[in-house]
Amino acid sequence: MSIPPPEWSAPARQLWHAMRAGIALDLTSPVLGTGSRELRPPGDLEITAEVVGSLLLHPPPPEPGVVSHLHLIGATITGRLRLSYATVEIPLTLVDCQFANTPELNDASLRAVDLTGSRFPGLDADRLKVEGDLVLRRATSGTISLVRADVAGDMWLTGAELTAEGTDHALHAPQLRVGGGLYARSVTAKGGLNLWGAQAFTVEVAAGRLSHPTHAALRCDGLRLIQDLMCTRLSVDSGGLSLFGAAIGGQCWFNDADVHNATGWAINAPSVRVGGGVYGRGMTAQGGINLFAAAIGESLELPSCTLTAYEIHALRAPGARIEGSLKLDNGAKFVGDVSLPRTEVKATLRLSGSTFTRSTIIDLNHATLGALDMASLNTLPSVLDLRAATIGRINDSTDSWPPRVELDGLAYQDLRPVLPADKRLAWLNRGDSYNPLPHERLAAYYRQLGHDDDARAVQLARHRQRRRYSRPLARLWGHLEDLTVGYGYRPGRAFASLFALTAAVALVFTAVPPQATRVNGPDFQPVAFALDLVLPVLDLGQEKSFIPSTETAWVAWTGAVAGWLLATTVIAGLTRRLSRASH
Repeated sequence: MSIPPPEWSAPARQLWHAMRAGIALDLTSPVLGTGSRELRPPGDLEITAEVVGSLLLHPPPPEPGVVSHLHLIGATITGRLRLSYATVEIPLTLVDCQFANTPELNDASLRAVDLTGSRFPGLDADRLKVEGDLVLRRATSGTISLVRADVAGDMWLTGAELTAEGTDHALHAPQLRVGGGLYARSVTAKGGLNLWGAQAFTVEVAAGRLSHPTHAALRCDGLRLIQDLMCTRLSVDSGGLSLFGAAIGGQCWFNDADVHNATGWAINAPSVRVGGGVYGRGMTAQGGINLFAAAIGESLELPSCTLTAYEIHALRAPGARIEGSLKLDNGAKFVGDVSLPRTEVKATLRLSGSTFTRSTIIDLNHATLGALDMASLNTLPSVLDLRAATIGRINDSTDSWPPRVELDGLAYQDLRPVLPADKRLAWLNRGDSYNPLPHERLAAYYRQLGHDDDARAVQLARHRQRRRYSRPLARLWGHLEDLTVGYGYRPGRAFASLFALTAAVALVFTAVPPQATRVNGPDFQPVAFALDLVLPVLDLGQEKSFIPSTETAWVAWTGAVAGWLLATTVIAGLTRRLSRASH
């Protein structure tokens, strides 16, 4: 159109001329040419949605050297802006405008859209295509629907206030595609953000405030990001976060975030893939964190965090793979179990300085760790399960061992500090059943260090521990082995036992000599006679030449039987020791 229709209102005609000149029409400023600073009356702020639509679809011819642009500030848009399926060739900028009805942009194609500071009941823009940026800074709106929308530039929700009705999401944008970043710093969304299956360069909701009564307040299942997910200082009053199957190319930031969910996980992220690290220093997760089968390219760091279980687990990450360290230290607090079975941590799992409830179970069953650092814990968990775990180095202390420690099948290369066997045995004895493998592994560790005495002490403790679970007869035999030769690891006892038995028998027969059995036999020698009785493999001729009297016959029988038992025990114990030494 060459001139604006005469039936248009004064603001509509002014907008027509502003578009020709390539300038903005600011209806919040005083009327030019009146010499007054008074603002326009309310009626002069109104422009119909029909006029706006007409100008977008049929813009006035621009003046020479001007690029046409609809730029309106402070207007009240009456009626309903209907642009569904439309193709708009010029940028649309409506700043601080008030919409009476929900704009309809479904399946529309626009050059660029800027609704900064505007207020509208909602926005229907499913499958919208925007060649440039979609700007909704400081916007106030009901539900914004952007299902499968495509924004080639950036999308801005910084400082926006969105409020959904019922169980709807405030931003409903499943499968949204954003070529740049989605920036929603300081956003307030009562109803939360639904970014299921969305794609973007980066997503930022730092310092935002989200909530949803029944579903995830930040739903990012299947989200695909080239770079970071920024949730620093994010507050989630209800609903929590969901990142099931998301793929984050960069880092995930949750530092000082405060996430609550009264009906499930605070952060539910099974099978999430993060190219960089996950950082949550000082964060609070009321409902716990689920990282089942997650893959993290660098470290997972949650120092000074507070994780509270919804039901059982404060942190659950079975089968997770972490290429760096897992830091749960520096004042971190866990109300609930820490479940990490089959988890692989290439560097160090740090627990030092953490606080656990008395009922907390730390489950590292079949986990693989480069190192485990738990040298000092503020309060101890009830159970530490290291069964079948593989750990390069364990850094602990006698004060950091929980009441129950399960070590069956644990493999490790180094223990720090190197404690003497009598202290380290208390570590082994905290399991609820007997298994020889922990003792064997500790003895092998001491032998590698050249601490043979400690290795023997551990092996001796292993036999004594096994004896507690043996049958009565085996238990009796075990006591005899222990008393006489220390299960082969105290050879000095064998000689002492033989000497004591021989001396006792010799003293008895010195006092009451036996009777000779033949004439011209050897002279009686009490010590030789005692040796002949006590040592079954020795023949000094004394036992054949002399017969004890009736009153000392029982001494001879006792000495012979005791000698047989002692010799058998010595041979068994020494054989066991030689067999262990050969391995």
